[in-house]
Amino acid sequence: MDWAADVRFRTPFPQGPIQDDDAPLKRLRYALALLVAVIFAGGLGYHLLSKLNALDSFYMAITTLFTVGFRELGEVNARTKLFTIFYLIIGLGVATYAISNLTALLLEGDLRGYIMERRMQKRLDDLKDHVIVCGFGKMGFQASWELKKAGVPFVIIEQDETKGRSPRFAGELILYGNAMDDLVLERAGIRLAKGLITALTTDADNVLVTLTVKQIRPDLPVVARSAKLGTERQLKAAGADHIVSPYEIGGRRMAGLLLKPEMMSFFDIVLQQEQLELGMERIAIAPGSPLVGQTLREARLRHATGSLLVGLVHPNTGLRFNPPGDERFQAGDELLIMGPAEALANLTRLARQGTPTR
Repeated sequence: MDWAADVRFRTPFPQGPIQDDDAPLKRLRYALALLVAVIFAGGLGYHLLSKLNALDSFYMAITTLFTVGFRELGEVNARTKLFTIFYLIIGLGVATYAISNLTALLLEGDLRGYIMERRMQKRLDDLKDHVIVCGFGKMGFQASWELKKAGVPFVIIEQDETKGRSPRFAGELILYGNAMDDLVLERAGIRLAKGLITALTTDADNVLVTLTVKQIRPDLPVVARSAKLGTERQLKAAGADHIVSPYEIGGRRMAGLLLKPEMMSFFDIVLQQEQLELGMERIAIAPGSPLVGQTLREARLRHATGSLLVGLVHPNTGLRFNPPGDERFQAGDELLIMGPAEALANLTRLARQGTPTR
C-alpha cells in the first residue's frame, strides 16, 4: 500500500487537484527573468553597435521593445537595423509571454489562491495547543463543530478533496492528505498539539493512525472511533487513550432516555454549554498549589472560586463522587469541577499555583 501523501492546503471549497501550487508564480518569475535578460541584451547591443552610454542604451532597448516610437539615438547603420529587427522579434515574444502570465495570474484567481494558501500555512505554523481531527465524515464533522463552538483551535486532515464544503467551516484549516503519513501529521503540528481525534471510516485506518501518532508523540492523547463492536481491543493495543463507539453510545442514550430521562436531560445541559453558561472540567492540582495539604472544608472552593466540586481522583485510586469535607488534597489529585466559565478559570489558576480572582 502506498502511503505517500499528496499534501495540499486548501480553502474549505477546493476546486480540484493542483499538481503544483507555486506553478503560476514560477511561470511568471521565469517570464520576468527572460524579459529582464532580453532588455539587458538589448541595452548591451545598442551600447556596442550605436556607441551609446549605459542610460541611452537601456532607453533605446525599452522604447524599442515596447514599440513606443521615440527617435533613435546614436549611430544608425545596417548592423543596428538588423539587431533591432531580431531584438523586436525575440523581445516582443518574451514580453507577450510575460504579460499573458501576469494577466492569467490576476484574472484566473491564481494569485488570490496563492495568497490564501500562504496565509493558511502561516496560521498552521503558528498553531499550538490545538486538536487534530483525522477524517471529515459525519463524526469528524461533528467533533470539529464542537471544537469550533468551544473556541478550541483545530486542524482537519481529510484525504477526499470533495469534503469540507460546509459554510460552517469557511476559513478553517483543512489539510488534504493521508492521515497515516508522518509528513501530513508533522505539517498539521502534531509536535505542539494537545490532542488528536481519529474518526476515519474503517477501524483498520484508525488503528494505523493511532500507531503512527504514538510513534511520533507517545504522550499525545488520542480519541479513536470504533466502527464495529469488538475492535476496541485493537485500538487500545495501538495506544488509543479513549475509544468511542457511536453505536454503543447511541444505544445507551436511547435506553437512558426511557429509563432515566431526568439524568439524560441533566447531562445535556452540562454538555450543551451554549444554552447555559455551565461547564465541567477535570483539573489537576500542581505540586506548588495552595490547595496541597488543605481539606475540602478548609479550601472552601465554592466560596473562593464559585465552582462546585463533583468528584475527586487521587492518584491510582479512581474517581470518588461527592467527597467528604475532611478529604485532604494532594499534589497530582484531579478535581472534577462544575460551574460557569469564570469559576472554572479561577479554580484552574488556583490549582496551578495561582490566586483566583473574584
